[in-house]
Amino acid sequence: MLKNRLKDMDLKITELADYLQVSRPTLYKFIEYYDDQNYDLINRKVLRLFNYITENELAGKKNVVNFILNNLVEIKELEGNEEQKVFKSIRKYIISNPKSKKIQFFEISIKTDMFDDIIYYLTDLYSLMIKDDLTDEERNLIDKFQKIKNHINSNN
Repeated sequence: MLKNRLKDMDLKITELADYLQVSRPTLYKFIEYYDDQNYDLINRKVLRLFNYITENELAGKKNVVNFILNNLVEIKELEGNEEQKVFKSIRKYIISNPKSKKIQFFEISIKTDMFDDIIYYLTDLYSLMIKDDLTDEERNLIDKFQKIKNHINSNN
């Protein structure tokens, strides 16, 4: 059964529904259809993924996510050319660094708002770091960040 296969892969239905841009109940319905071999009732993209999962016994969660990103996500659905470039660079990074701390942080940041304040701070900090003329207050913010960064680097 497909549901058991997903569980073995540690791939949550909610997660998979988000990746496929379908609701959780719809995904459950598609899984039921798949297990009953009612393939004509399943969205074409979802069916491709289900077939990939069942035909590749050694595929794991990382492989499934890569399959979705490389085969099922429509980049052309994004509005602007700049958005396409950003999405492609993020996808490329995820594929080449799936276990990195940065990817772990991305996943946590997407699933929770726990780090939103830090993200806003870092975004503001980045704009200051590329700025030429800084006020004393702006320089102070950058200095605090540099101290934290140095502390982290000295402990690694």
